[in-house]
Amino acid sequence: MLLRQGEVNIFITDESIGIYQSPIKKTQSSKNAIIELEDHIVENGYIIDPNTLLLKIKTLFKSNNIKPKSINMTLHDQNLLIREFVINKEDLQKKSILSYIHEQEGKTIHYPFEEANITYYIKSEDESKINVVVIISDENLLHDYHDIFDALGINRVSFNIVPRVLYRLYENESSKKLDQLMVVSVFDNMITVNILEQGIPVFGMIEEVEGNSKQYYDMVENYIERVANYYKFNIRKGAFHVSDIVLFNFNKMLSNEELKHKIKPEIENLSLDVYQLKQTLSGDEDVEQMCTMAYASSIKKEENQAHIFNFNLDRIKKINRYANYLLVLAFTIFTAVALIYIPYISANEDINVQTNINNILQNQLDILREDTPSIPDVSLLEKDYSNAYDFLIGQIDNPSNHVEDLLDKLSGSLEVSRFSINTENNEIVILITATSEGELYEYLLSIYEAYGITDSLDQTRWMVEQPSRRFISSLLMEVTVYYA
Repeated sequence: MLLRQGEVNIFITDESIGIYQSPIKKTQSSKNAIIELEDHIVENGYIIDPNTLLLKIKTLFKSNNIKPKSINMTLHDQNLLIREFVINKEDLQKKSILSYIHEQEGKTIHYPFEEANITYYIKSEDESKINVVVIISDENLLHDYHDIFDALGINRVSFNIVPRVLYRLYENESSKKLDQLMVVSVFDNMITVNILEQGIPVFGMIEEVEGNSKQYYDMVENYIERVANYYKFNIRKGAFHVSDIVLFNFNKMLSNEELKHKIKPEIENLSLDVYQLKQTLSGDEDVEQMCTMAYASSIKKEENQAHIFNFNLDRIKKINRYANYLLVLAFTIFTAVALIYIPYISANEDINVQTNINNILQNQLDILREDTPSIPDVSLLEKDYSNAYDFLIGQIDNPSNHVEDLLDKLSGSLEVSRFSINTENNEIVILITATSEGELYEYLLSIYEAYGITDSLDQTRWMVEQPSRRFISSLLMEVTVYYA
């Protein structure tokens, strides 16, 4: 199956948009271009400023005289989850594979977003089990990009994934048929590593990088070797291993020659190929570099290169959307009458009735005050007792102040999920989450150093002993603190 004629392939990062359109006619040439994105337009693949992004894409199309009817967007690795499942047919029963995968949410798989859009590919099947590769993305993210393309008047939108398009590009230009291939992509602020079997991604990871080129080189070497070993010994239990690696450079600060010189000699027993695009897309190296992904997505899909991962979206038609708007408007008017106007009239009547009752009660109160004898003065002894009671109440230690002290020591990614106070046992229990165990241990030390009772008594030191801890999970810790 060939791509739609005139289809525009697009790849969007936080920093730029790259497009590629294959020649519509033999006499025409391909079109490729990029446009830079300022901060806070797209962050981590999510659209922050849809109006500005729409204007940027419009400008890109207009300046290159492109009027697409269809879009093929390649989703960034940071917005994808890749999982491989072995499903017993006894567990599947009459359920579909998609229903079974959705049921695994919170059990064998956890989504970092509210709504998941899932596509899958059956790798193999026998009498007892089915082996499937599952690609998961954020449903809301896909709809947000689809909304942008709808606003551009584009009728058809499809989504592609980075591992597949890069594999197809490498296979197409190198003419190699590899059983296992590791695809490493180096971006401005991140590194992604994917492993494909027969062109099907079975493993994917992403790591953010901040620093100089030396740190990039070290991290790429480190992750190549670690992922290769993890794939061989953990995923395939020694049955298969990765020997071929292709590295794609999308980092403006690093050249392919530097990557070959710095990384290739350091990778032992692995064949590393730093990819160099054979077809010249543009005279501008930056344009060519950022359009490689879009160009890869444009390669014709032959039988062995089918677009097997399709994210299906349930889109609301425009006429249905307008009908929904009318229903919402009608409901809003009805709600305003039922919940605001009618209660307002009733409340006015209740206020008038209550005002009359208050006037009657006020008259009765005035009469009672006139008939009631004056209250004798309070004795000095009673005043002393009252003052003593107020003083003692003020000396009681308020444990809520201790909770505030504990919250003041939060830093970094530390967050308190829940806390409770047991006044009988003089203890405070808090649940704390973080992105690393080191931050959790550092928090325990910091609160004890700040509030633990030492030889010299102090109003700020109220913790009578070391806090106790209990890990509920690797990044969720229960801390119990005892106060005086």
